[in-house]
Amino acid sequence: MSSLTEVLIQIAVGVVPLGVAYLAFRSATDANRKTHEAALLQVERQAELERSKVDADAYTRAKTIYEDALSQLERQLARTQGQAEQVSADLTTEQDMSKAMRDQIRRLQAQIRALERTVIALRAQLLAAGLAPAPASETTGPYQLQHRLAD
Repeated sequence: MSSLTEVLIQIAVGVVPLGVAYLAFRSATDANRKTHEAALLQVERQAELERSKVDADAYTRAKTIYEDALSQLERQLARTQGQAEQVSADLTTEQDMSKAMRDQIRRLQAQIRALERTVIALRAQLLAAGLAPAPASETTGPYQLQHRLAD
């Protein structure tokens, strides 16, 4: 039995280094995997940081463009409002002038009607006095008497 015991002891002594070697291999493999995962995680973080920088730059450019466009729109709105105020003032002036001209036309038409009545009355007076009135001409307008004196 002693040789069997010795063989078993030698097998046990041979298995222990194999077990230790296996455990060392597993530990190295796990450490390698964890190092690789940490490196990948670091690369992903770096890529995310770069994307954030690119996004921040794009945001800054977009904000600048937006603010410039907004400033231009505000200036254009101010110009448009100024033009609208000018048009409104011009319209008010034109309306006032139009009203004044209509009033003047009405007054002139009333004066023309009064003068026509005066001419008719004076012609009638001339005819009643037995005198011939002056003939109607272009300067007296289209308002001719309906009847003329017989020669």
